[in-house]
Amino acid sequence: MRPVQSLLFALVVSLAAACTSWQPVETREAWTLYTKPGYTVDIACFARALEPAFVAVEERMGPFRKNVRIHALAEAAEGGLEAEAQFETVPGIGPARVRAFHVRATANPFQSGGVFLECADTGAAVHELVHARVAEEGVKLPLWFEEGLAQFYGDGAVYEDRWYVDGLCCWPLRELREERLSDTDLERLLAVRGSDSAPSRDNLLVHFIGWAIVFDLAREAPNAAWHQWYDAWRADDSTAAARARIERTIADRSHVDWLKRLDDEDPGVRFATAKGTWKLRSASAAERLLARLDDEEEPTVRFALALNVLITGGEARLSGRQWGRFGRLVFSTLRSANLADPAEAQSLELVRRALRGRTSKAESDRAFDGLARYWDE
Repeated sequence: MRPVQSLLFALVVSLAAACTSWQPVETREAWTLYTKPGYTVDIACFARALEPAFVAVEERMGPFRKNVRIHALAEAAEGGLEAEAQFETVPGIGPARVRAFHVRATANPFQSGGVFLECADTGAAVHELVHARVAEEGVKLPLWFEEGLAQFYGDGAVYEDRWYVDGLCCWPLRELREERLSDTDLERLLAVRGSDSAPSRDNLLVHFIGWAIVFDLAREAPNAAWHQWYDAWRADDSTAAARARIERTIADRSHVDWLKRLDDEDPGVRFATAKGTWKLRSASAAERLLARLDDEEEPTVRFALALNVLITGGEARLSGRQWGRFGRLVFSTLRSANLADPAEAQSLELVRRALRGRTSKAESDRAFDGLARYWDE
């Protein structure tokens, strides 16, 4: 995601400047990984995140013609400007976190273009690679469309080394349902450009409305290429058309209909669909996940369903019947789950202890962070 303006300024000045301060540590056919002198980075971890990201973007947007610079910020962020600038409270919305950003290459020899990643996250990489691919093509897109496309492709999950695009971004969906934009507001947001010094709230809302419009275009023509979605938009680019597409996306039943993907034959699709649904804060979504959990046999998908319902239990009002099924299905799944990754297994054990009231809040937070690939959108 492109960060809010004040964060973008601080990050670009401190990190993108002085390209000689970045050193290559790994080169592959499509990308080169850079880090700052004196810092270490888990190259294998970044490679596992980047490879499926490149495959996903190139399948949908064509191959990169040039090797892409990837700058690893994960280790550099400890205690420095980067760590302090990761969050900004957006009025009326809440804290916004900058996980990654893209800087267009320029003729300036002292500025390093490319993708900057706070951590080895495939979804964040997909999002920024969309920006990199658009920049390489030299296509002039409205800011809202480019950000919406990046959010759509960047929402999903890695299953068996493949990035499965889901596209239902639950946080923007919830916020747009609560934030009833006027036509004047919508027209203003559609006109925001990347070079504008827009307030942080407007900047974030541009991302949200962009996703909502792209989501509707994608549902309308699921097999079309991204530029065909853009052509469909250009056929009627009025504020009224934008309003109609946003309203279809945020309709009460939109997420219920989308969650039918939980019955897809491909477990990767089911996993990507389940991940992040807790952000809807929806009892109807929890009901749909519980129904799938009752039948699900694939261990990864089953665990993701249980974890997202568990978190939803703290965010939404569930009925007495749902709480009964919650105890029967969710707790039993968490008790019996066997995670192959040692770090994830340790985090799961901490979650189990937390559910028994035997951990501190800090320990509980770390436990859920260790299982982020199952729930974090």
